[in-house]
Amino acid sequence: MIWNEEISFDGFQKKIDEWYKDKDFELCDPPISAQFALDLIFKTLVDDREDYPYLTTMSENVEQTNSIMLDLILRKYSRKYRKYLKSKRKMVSK
Repeated sequence: MIWNEEISFDGFQKKIDEWYKDKDFELCDPPISAQFALDLIFKTLVDDREDYPYLTTMSENVEQTNSIMLDLILRKYSRKYRKYLKSKRKMVSK
């Protein structure tokens, strides 16, 4: 995928630094949007290794791309999800 420079560890650190700037004390962690979090997780865990250029060339909206990204993350890192998909395939083939 083609990533905005903000979607990086440096971009994440910048958000943290901006949150704590001009604050002597803060009880909570900096807010990060769900979109930024999903993009950074996907880029770091999946796309940097496998490269999915079609996700930025397809004419789908953000939510559709998010569902593809989530599915790819879960397929790669969740044994429970892969078992779930396998059980669904068995049910369909009956």
